[in-house]
Amino acid sequence: MSNDADGASPVGVCVLPPRPRNAARTVSYGHYIHEILAHAGICYAPLSVDAVEGALPTLRLLVTVGDTPLPQGTLRSIFSWVTAGGAWLAVGGTAGAPEMFGVEEEPASYSGWGSTTGTLGEGYLQVTSSEHPALQHIPIALHFFNGVPVRVKEGAALAQIMDAHQRETARAGVVQRQLSRGMCLLIAPDITGTVVRIQQGVCITRDGVSAPDGTAPIGDDMLKSSDGGVLDWWFDRQPVPGVPGLSAFLHPVADLWRDVVIRSLLYLAQRQNVVLPVLWLYPRNLPALAHLSHDTDGNDPAQGAMMLEVLQQAGIHSTWCVIPPGYPTSLIERIRQEGHELAMHFDAVEEGTIWDEGAFHEQWRSLTRLFGGEAPVSNKNHYLRWEGDTEFFEWCARRGIGLDQSKGPSKVGEAGFNFGTCHPYFPIDPRGNRMDVLELPTLTQDLNVFAPDALLDPLVNAVARCHGVLHLLFHPAHVDKPGIADTILKAVQCAQQAGMEWWTARRINEWERARRTVRWKGYSVENGTLSVKVCAETPLPEATLLFTAPDLEIEADGEPAVHLQSAERWGFAMTTVTLNLHAQRTLRVRRRDEP
Repeated sequence: MSNDADGASPVGVCVLPPRPRNAARTVSYGHYIHEILAHAGICYAPLSVDAVEGALPTLRLLVTVGDTPLPQGTLRSIFSWVTAGGAWLAVGGTAGAPEMFGVEEEPASYSGWGSTTGTLGEGYLQVTSSEHPALQHIPIALHFFNGVPVRVKEGAALAQIMDAHQRETARAGVVQRQLSRGMCLLIAPDITGTVVRIQQGVCITRDGVSAPDGTAPIGDDMLKSSDGGVLDWWFDRQPVPGVPGLSAFLHPVADLWRDVVIRSLLYLAQRQNVVLPVLWLYPRNLPALAHLSHDTDGNDPAQGAMMLEVLQQAGIHSTWCVIPPGYPTSLIERIRQEGHELAMHFDAVEEGTIWDEGAFHEQWRSLTRLFGGEAPVSNKNHYLRWEGDTEFFEWCARRGIGLDQSKGPSKVGEAGFNFGTCHPYFPIDPRGNRMDVLELPTLTQDLNVFAPDALLDPLVNAVARCHGVLHLLFHPAHVDKPGIADTILKAVQCAQQAGMEWWTARRINEWERARRTVRWKGYSVENGTLSVKVCAETPLPEATLLFTAPDLEIEADGEPAVHLQSAERWGFAMTTVTLNLHAQRTLRVRRRDEP
């Protein structure tokens, strides 16, 4: 989501061009900032480098991502703009103006061929000012990959850099500097490259390295998504409360990094007394979602029927990932009639199956026939199989599969957020191009079979804090085991008590894609009243809009808005309004204390 050309925004975002190939750089996939901000629903204006200087008079907040210096004339204009009261947020580099952030950049320790630019490499961010609004949500040292190495001169360090072994360094991770009437805030780590690397992992051509405690033996001669994981067994996992000897990924590291950007932006907007409109993640101001999937391994009709009875008792709809040849047609039709989603479960594990696009196509075609001609829109791979890099997303996109769930844990010791996120996201290929398939990671398989149910509470709590999607997998093959039905019902109730609704993958896919068609237009402020238009190409019923200040009055199309609420999102007090979005709606917003 961004502003269109016919309207200004107080927030401008500029992705700096990458350095030439074969030259050291501190930021990868800088354009991924647009995926981060679009998913968050932030109203902003994308800017080219050439457009930055001319846009400054209409901006209150400038965001730059990257390490390539801006033109000197542009930097002089930014300096004047900041000292007059503007705010500059820089990610992964100082854009050629380290003195404005009160830092000095470290060069390479030895100057030789290809080694003149300093880089952070791999490390961890250690927060030292835990009360700062941009950082107070961080409960652990945050793993990162690359960034700009800086030392503080005149700025205030809010976080420090530790190396990949979590040893202290003299480098600063987040630096804030008041510059006359304005503010500069530098986040030294490469957030975009870090988020992509954690969420997607690395190319899988061989087994990964097993956990040193024996709880995640991923070196098993079976290539799967977690073989490409990049998080650390020691530093990125935490002990599961009440389960001695078991650690899991209990904090979504990539989501915490996303929130650093969002909170930093909201913090500076608040300092600037700017009210920003935000399209909230979910309808009706829901704090988070939950999703239940079932892999039909074995295709036992009796177990499938028993799972349907449990779901009827729970009162929710779920996604059935059907492995070929599938259930009998009568059970398939019953699953559909009871409101559940029929999805694909690609098998490249069992005897006679292979990891190949042709095999994928044949299974997709046979399941489409089994589903009465209705092609599946979501998929999860059997055993979470994966090979290569992003080629599998291309297989899905070519067949209209809009959401995949194959990133996740195959061993108990990697349960939780082993890909660092609980949000649906659009991945990118190695060239940085967005792929038209959402990925929604699986967080754990069958509680009380695959992992102890003590894992449930920390997962629910983390998803709620990060406003994500709690995705639990329960196989019908286990539903007849003692206590499993009760475990499913307990999980459903626990998520509902946290304010989550249970959605199918199809519904999540439709909602997120509809959100991405929404555009903000014509942002303007006159006599203390904000006017902004919100345009939806796809109808979005009961959408929630956030405005980044408490106690606001809101009009929608000239009428006082109803369903106003107060809420805290990303640590900031906001006013929310729930509306049916369709075509274009005009909003007028003012503070209650304005004359």
